[in-house]
Amino acid sequence: MNQTFNFQRFMLMLRLEIAEKGRTQLLMAALLVGVMLLMMLPIMFSEEFSDPLFTLHIIALFMVVLFGGSLYTNQVFGQYDSTNSAIAALMVPASRLEKFLSTLLLNLAFIIPFFLLFIGLHIWTTNFANSHLLPGEGKYKPLRESALWVTFGLATLIQGASFLGAIYFTKAAYIKTTAAFFIVIILGSTANYFVAKSMIPLATDLTATPFLQLRVHFIENNQYYNVDPPQVLQYFVNTLPILVLLALWYIAYLRMVEKEV
Repeated sequence: MNQTFNFQRFMLMLRLEIAEKGRTQLLMAALLVGVMLLMMLPIMFSEEFSDPLFTLHIIALFMVVLFGGSLYTNQVFGQYDSTNSAIAALMVPASRLEKFLSTLLLNLAFIIPFFLLFIGLHIWTTNFANSHLLPGEGKYKPLRESALWVTFGLATLIQGASFLGAIYFTKAAYIKTTAAFFIVIILGSTANYFVAKSMIPLATDLTATPFLQLRVHFIENNQYYNVDPPQVLQYFVNTLPILVLLALWYIAYLRMVEKEV
């Protein structure tokens, strides 16, 4: 098969992806959105401040958006798992790049709106609930911009890792991808902490969350300090998840070439 990219052939490949996977992916999307609504809407119907109801928002973020989204992404190359479907997929007269981009585009068509839906629901339901609380009740505090940015960075890395794992691993792809992802996160967080500790050795206590400012405690004066990275470095940190995502996509494409898809 000619491996040069052809836009008309790419559009036909995209239509084929939608025809083969569209119904299944829409059903899964509807299930995840339904679970998200069940977890995020109850806060609107209570006139009293409720920590458990607000906690559902955080649980929805991790269990539905991050976990559900990663599970969804990890199934994008399902046509190459079984012998019958793999033979049919390999026989499709399209280049590897066309197959790769059509699969990626269909996945992003769900992942991006899904993440934006969570943010919109979180802000809207929180503000709505605050406006209907009885006088004297506490107010719900939406996730801060920094927390949302970290969530975006984490969701970006998870999408890239899940997409790569879907084509890289042949069996038990999701389990292997999850294990590899957590190992990298733990090693990266540990390295980040020790680097921060080496720069501020006299700190009594130190909180070093990747992509965020440092929080330092000195017991001598019992003071806490927030240390922001230099502005130029912060720009790089802000773009790092996107750069890593592009690198993971490229590795996934190389894996497709290696497997002769």
